Amino acid sequence: MLQVLSNGKYKSAEHVVGTSSTNSRVSLPIFVLPTQTTKIAPLAQVVEKDGIALYREFIFGDYMNNVYENTAEDKKPLDFAKINST
Repeated sequence: MLQVLSNGKYKSAEHVVGTSSTNSRVSLPIFVLPTQTTKIAPLAQVVEKDGIALYREFIFGDYMNNVYENTAEDKKPLDFAKINST
């Protein structure tokens, strides 16, 4: 969600676990769960500064449905919300 709100300034990271016998690892999960009907879109101030929105507004429930439907297809969850610049 932060990637959309920031209009792509902050990227979503894929969860990958790496282990090392010499270095310790710290994970800090942050969970955000809007209601199913919450509208998600780039913040107006960010779009104004950037000059163009990279993501369309969408409903969180639609996003979650897309995540569950496309998990096995190796698609990035936010691809469905990207605005093509063609």
